[in-house]
Amino acid sequence: MSLSSLSRTRSVVGLGLGALGVVALSGAPGIDLWVAGLFFDPVTRAFPPSSSLWARTAIEGAPWLVYGVLIGVTTYSALAAGLRLPFARLDRRRLAFLYGSLLLGPGLLVNLVFKNHWGRARPRALELFGGEALFTPALVPSDQCLTNCSFPSGHAALGFWVTALALVVPARWRAQAWTAALIFGGLVGGSRLVVGAHFLSDTLASAVLVIGLNIALYRSMTAVPRTTG
Repeated sequence: MSLSSLSRTRSVVGLGLGALGVVALSGAPGIDLWVAGLFFDPVTRAFPPSSSLWARTAIEGAPWLVYGVLIGVTTYSALAAGLRLPFARLDRRRLAFLYGSLLLGPGLLVNLVFKNHWGRARPRALELFGGEALFTPALVPSDQCLTNCSFPSGHAALGFWVTALALVVPARWRAQAWTAALIFGGLVGGSRLVVGAHFLSDTLASAVLVIGLNIALYRSMTAVPRTTG
């Protein structure tokens, strides 16, 4: 099942706007600092939401929720196929897509490549917010952080990876699934933003990278070869 022309157009427009947003935030870095400063207390020199129960729950629970859903989908599909249940289930290609996109997007591209080599310091590590590091715009490689750095957001990447699930649900539920996936990704990314762990541009960059990879990988892995004759 391939994406419709309308869906492809919306995807391209959405990703293009997201990419422009990252470029704009990098060109006007004061916006990143202003948003981060909204959650910083200059008296205590800390980000108060970092001690809140809801933020800790979101940060610690989101990865387990995502992994649990993926394992549940895999288990259900295996049982449905083995028992020949008359319900919708995912075939091997779509299951391979889910695992492959998770490993390549949040795993390889975001966490191993960018976060360990881009060098952007997290907001809470900046001099402006009680740390010692210097601020750098999103698209400028830096030496202010050595590993597991700010750009892009790993948690947001995992949150927005849920759009992969939206790609494999039955067509009649796809619009609702996309809406839920985008909201979930935004909430997970937001939970990191308010505790000083990431900038707004980090979250937006994760959305563009992961969703773009999800769509490209889905189309390549589920395309039906054309036959002749």
